Amino acid sequence: MTSPLRLDFDFAPLPNTPTLPKCTVVSAAGYAFFRDEKVALAFGTTCVAVAVEGRDPVAVPYFELAELSLGNHAITTTGHTYPDFGLFGGLLSGGSTNKEVTSSTTQPSAQTFISLVTHVGELHLLFTGLSPAVLRMLLAEAFTVWRQNQPDWLEKRRKSVDAYVDREGLDEQTRTALKERLLTSLVPVAPPPAPSSPFAGTAMAGDFEAPVRMGVCPSCKATIPFFSEECPKCQALFGPDSAWQVRPL
Repeated sequence: MTSPLRLDFDFAPLPNTPTLPKCTVVSAAGYAFFRDEKVALAFGTTCVAVAVEGRDPVAVPYFELAELSLGNHAITTTGHTYPDFGLFGGLLSGGSTNKEVTSSTTQPSAQTFISLVTHVGELHLLFTGLSPAVLRMLLAEAFTVWRQNQPDWLEKRRKSVDAYVDREGLDEQTRTALKERLLTSLVPVAPPPAPSSPFAGTAMAGDFEAPVRMGVCPSCKATIPFFSEECPKCQALFGPDSAWQVRPL
């Protein structure tokens, strides 16, 4: 009988990528997570780690990750009404300045569906607090590492190198050096984790504690946790229906 396959990874977090705490499991196929369970998502140099308090983290290696996508089709509309004291408002209303103008803004709501499709199943999570566009920028390192583990992407880039070398009439040494660049990590090597940091040690084991990322309240400029739902100083709200969002430091 063949023994079960076990993959152990030394987890080194990407140096400029935040951990996403309190992601809600929407569905999980092939992974031991339950619907509506809260998990933390951490991005490392070799894998994505999914952790639940009280259980060992689950590693999703980048080479098994066939699809990593962020999306949200929900729309939130915000707006306000204010008096129009402008020149054109007065002219259009026959000289009156008591006219009120309503302004509204339509934008994706501040939540993101995260989908991970792998060799063994699918994991779909909901992260509240950031829109897909903002979250995509924060996870740029993770997407960079993931692409470098995709054979199709690498093959297209190799063909691009060949076309460039042939067009410019460059030598074979340059061709080889340019192709080697594709396999060189664009992410700086992170220092070994401190004993108190998540996934400390040689294996992904032990208690998981998401590091706290800090931000700035757009209302009172206080420094607060980036994923706060309310400012502890001025009580500004940052929920999915709020126009306010914490600014990253």
